[in-house]
Amino acid sequence: MKKALLVVVLIGARALGLFTLARWMTRRDLRILAYHGGALGDENRFSPGLFMSEATFAQRMAFLADRGYRVIGLDHALGALSRGNLPDFATVITMDDGWYGTCRLMLPILKRHGFPATFYVSTYYVKKQTQVFNVAVGYVLWKAAGTGRLDLSTLSSGLVGAINLSEPRQRQAALDAIVEHAESLGDAGARQDLLRRLCEVLDVDWGAILEKRMFAFASGEALRSLPAMGVDVQLHSHRHRFPADDMQAASDEIDDNRRVLTEFLRGPFEHFCYPSGVYDPAQFACLSAKGISSATTTEAGFARSTSHRFALPRLLDSERITPLEFEAEMSGFLELLRRIGVPGLIGGSPRSGTDRTAARASTASSTARTPPDG
Repeated sequence: MKKALLVVVLIGARALGLFTLARWMTRRDLRILAYHGGALGDENRFSPGLFMSEATFAQRMAFLADRGYRVIGLDHALGALSRGNLPDFATVITMDDGWYGTCRLMLPILKRHGFPATFYVSTYYVKKQTQVFNVAVGYVLWKAAGTGRLDLSTLSSGLVGAINLSEPRQRQAALDAIVEHAESLGDAGARQDLLRRLCEVLDVDWGAILEKRMFAFASGEALRSLPAMGVDVQLHSHRHRFPADDMQAASDEIDDNRRVLTEFLRGPFEHFCYPSGVYDPAQFACLSAKGISSATTTEAGFARSTSHRFALPRLLDSERITPLEFEAEMSGFLELLRRIGVPGLIGGSPRSGTDRTAARASTASSTARTPPDG
């Protein structure tokens, strides 16, 4: 109902010329778009918030080009924002995590338009080159949803219980149990074997997952080729975590992330994206000490000269966003409604208190959760 009401409001607003007015009013603000993985198969149907089809991404980039949005690099944009000479309708494109599908499908589209981008890369799976375990398991369980029951003990002696694959809650319980068990296995190879066994038991095509490199990250060699395409590789933590309650662990995440990226690229690595967009102001001192100059969140909004450089808002685009909603976001109409406090709009990840705990729980099965062996 809320979605249907929003569509009605947006259709009316566009017909009345409010999108055009909002675009003019927000022309000096910085739009930072956020994307994740390109779908190499049907991943966008499995997790439309995490994976986007090549066709949808191509439509988004064509919209930016046709409507005169000025796509510039993040470093350039933040410098101009500080100096007060940001071009009208300035837009930055960012991509999170490090998915192979992003390189395979999305970056060639950017190259055709001559659009630069920032690629925030978590490096654990760059080094391991196995499937992102928790996301891949969720996909396999989803793929087999119509096949009946799964006896978890057929996967490993450390698992027990049977689930009805047609029930989403039971699939989630199975995912949680498999991921928890996998964290005790000790290495990525053992987890890869468990994933293969799950595919065999559920008759999901493991060969296709491997061949297409579904749920895998780009290799270090692939990252090395990106600067020539106008893509700036930056920090996203090593293990896709950045704890607010352990500053040493947070510091280690940046150090390890930089160390791996430096094996393939020259840097400098001074821009950071919070894993899952979750952050706490207590982390700002750590970022500053590590020479970080900016950090992006998934809180919805436009960046302005007054925006804290360690809490930059972005527009999180996905398959869930309709073309009309995307136009409303880019025009600034939804941004102006957010500023005046109109409820019920597309928003970003929460950032503090109990909301932050809820955010971690809701994103654990849909982001690149990394086991504790890296």
